[in-house]
Amino acid sequence: MQRVGKSDVWEANVTVLNEGVYPLVAEAEDQHDTIVPDEIRVVIGDPAERERAERDQDNAPEAWAEHGLLGTQLGPNKNGKKW
Repeated sequence: MQRVGKSDVWEANVTVLNEGVYPLVAEAEDQHDTIVPDEIRVVIGDPAERERAERDQDNAPEAWAEHGLLGTQLGPNKNGKKW
């Protein structure tokens, strides 16, 4: 992978893979020489169609604790008022 300029964006070219879901693992080393890994899943091909609910809050992702998503609403309250 290569960093794009001085930004926090990285890019890479990969060989053509078959459709499917593949893990992408990245590691970062902090100032204390601690290596911290993280993994995302990359989808190759057309994503599966899924139904969408009418209300945005009904489409919220479920909890994903290992990535800090608690499954709670973190935005304007349900009455439409800003924080």
